[in-house]
Amino acid sequence: MTQMHNSLASAEACMNCPLKSRAICRAINAGAAAAGRQGARVRKLPQDWVMRDAGEAPKLTGILRRGYLRTERILEDGRRCIVDLAVPSDVVGTLLDGTGNCTISAATDIEICAFDPKILRSMMERDPALRLEILRAAAQQHARQLELVWRRGALNSRERIIAFVVMAAEIMPGEPMPDGSLVVSIPISRRDWADVTNTTVETICRTLGQLAEADVLHSVSPARYRINDLAALSELAGLDPDLDKIAHCRGTSEGPYGMTSHALQTHTLHMSTASRMGSGVLSARSRLPGAGQGAARQ
Repeated sequence: MTQMHNSLASAEACMNCPLKSRAICRAINAGAAAAGRQGARVRKLPQDWVMRDAGEAPKLTGILRRGYLRTERILEDGRRCIVDLAVPSDVVGTLLDGTGNCTISAATDIEICAFDPKILRSMMERDPALRLEILRAAAQQHARQLELVWRRGALNSRERIIAFVVMAAEIMPGEPMPDGSLVVSIPISRRDWADVTNTTVETICRTLGQLAEADVLHSVSPARYRINDLAALSELAGLDPDLDKIAHCRGTSEGPYGMTSHALQTHTLHMSTASRMGSGVLSARSRLPGAGQGAARQ
């Protein structure tokens, strides 16, 4: 009876799922039913739940349905470094991650459509289209991780903080407003935000205050921010608002399993520095207090 209740609950969750990857869950359920095994099931897990300890195998494999997972490692000097954020529709767990020297844990409360990785591997061997969609998903996640790495090395602390807000507009909940502004929710903690951008909570607070003074971004409630001009915000971070979309690899077509398709090549379009963008960046930056200061990391 309990198994039947769980199956019905999972089926209802799949029907109401907004993710493009829900078709993969249906394919997995069909494969599991054919093999007489349990299909995908929704697991709700709390913030800070550890999915994988460093050097061990993940506890679950599935598709992230809600919330965010952080991949982190401790540096030699004892500081924590978040090297990746998994977002809704990402494939997580044994299939792509295996074991590694990083810990994966929940940055927020999460929901995962969990399934047996053996079933998916078996289906991938028989179905080239499904295999291609999974590889595309892996390439998308890898490209986003490379974007975070690039920003750590190429931008100063203030630019990294602003660039993360721009990235949040792509991968986190947003609400367009009638006046053309955008209200973005950033549900991860300020400490996680600081560790993603290799800076400090104090520097984030100071930068947000400067953006508010420049009338570019305002905090409307805890973890919710109104962006008055996303293009200007991109310029302040040294990003090209038209080309810097590799963080989420948004495509224009869909494969047979419903996941967004995109070019597998990851051109470095995001390396649009102030010299390429001309006076627009300098004009936008001049509105910030302390403009022109060095790029020292804080």
